[in-house]
Amino acid sequence: MAVEARRSLTKMPDLAGVPLEKAKLMVRNAGLNIDAVLFREAYEPRNTVLEQKPARGQMVYIGDKVSVWVSRRGYIQFLPALFRRADPVGRNFVRDLLFIVEHLMGSVDDKLDVLQTYFDPYEAPEGFVEWLAHWSAMVLDMDWPLEKKRAIVKKAVELYSIRGTVRGLKVFLSLFTGYEPTIIENEWPFKGFRVGICEIGIDSIVLPPVNLNQCFIVEIPAKFQDVSLDAVIRVHDIIQAEKPAHASYYLRFLAEGGGSELRGFFQIGMRSGIGIGMEVLEGAEAEAAVTEKTKVAPPPKPEPEKPAAERERPTTKFVETKTEVGVDQEAIARARLAARKKEMAERAAKAGADKDKKDDKKSDDKKKPE
Repeated sequence: MAVEARRSLTKMPDLAGVPLEKAKLMVRNAGLNIDAVLFREAYEPRNTVLEQKPARGQMVYIGDKVSVWVSRRGYIQFLPALFRRADPVGRNFVRDLLFIVEHLMGSVDDKLDVLQTYFDPYEAPEGFVEWLAHWSAMVLDMDWPLEKKRAIVKKAVELYSIRGTVRGLKVFLSLFTGYEPTIIENEWPFKGFRVGICEIGIDSIVLPPVNLNQCFIVEIPAKFQDVSLDAVIRVHDIIQAEKPAHASYYLRFLAEGGGSELRGFFQIGMRSGIGIGMEVLEGAEAEAAVTEKTKVAPPPKPEPEKPAAERERPTTKFVETKTEVGVDQEAIARARLAARKKEMAERAAKAGADKDKKDDKKSDDKKKPE
């Protein structure tokens, strides 16, 4: 009782003669809840409130439940007159049984009365908009507001007329990502591996034959670091779904900063230093430093030949060296080849000497008397 004393009171509105939908709004505005909607046979317009409980003007607690009786003709009207007859006290078993069925199917009848609104994206219930999108094969983002979902479904047929075109791809990408992409047709960022033209590490990717007439590049005006992984996957899915099936595409994001350029670190016939020239330089300020670093120095002068007694015996162990620009690579290769040949000659001579010793030993064994 103490809890009820703290609850607020409100006046029960008059619902008699009001359509059921309007009566629900009046009850909700008064802070009450409709607990049950019951049917009663009457000739008033369908779903008109005939009786209410609590009665009008009665003071009730906020949150109490309200029951209303509305007019219905009943399913018995669709049966022959024989089944509509009542007994001497006015009871009709068939009518009462059909009222039970009508209570169970009442919500279905209400939806059928406004069935046309379910096929209009702007009038359909919120939960039915997703169904309309599936019927039109239109994918909706769960994060979109309801108004945007209704507008997209309404324009579904119009959007289908531009699918597979540059305009359609731009529209779908802008709708789902919020970015206005740039699409470059008949272009491919890589030319493949071509000796004397491409640079290894820059555009020397080995690719299957590419037809430029069936290629395009999609540029998203955002840095890759600013785009989530889910958004990147979504962009790929949209492009795959909207592009022509035979076309190939390349997705490119906004480059980091300005003035940065990637230098070729291996160019056939120009620079072949392993591990040299891989730096990322900022603009033309470091051009002089790059030129100085990659400048090929003249080969060193040969030292005077030493006497044979002072010469060191060449070793057979090769030491791993780092190749740098400015060293005579050809001289190093020749020296390694000469050392290798000398080592092989020494091995051959040693093998021959061992064979001669074995032959001499066999001949001595044969000469010994038995």
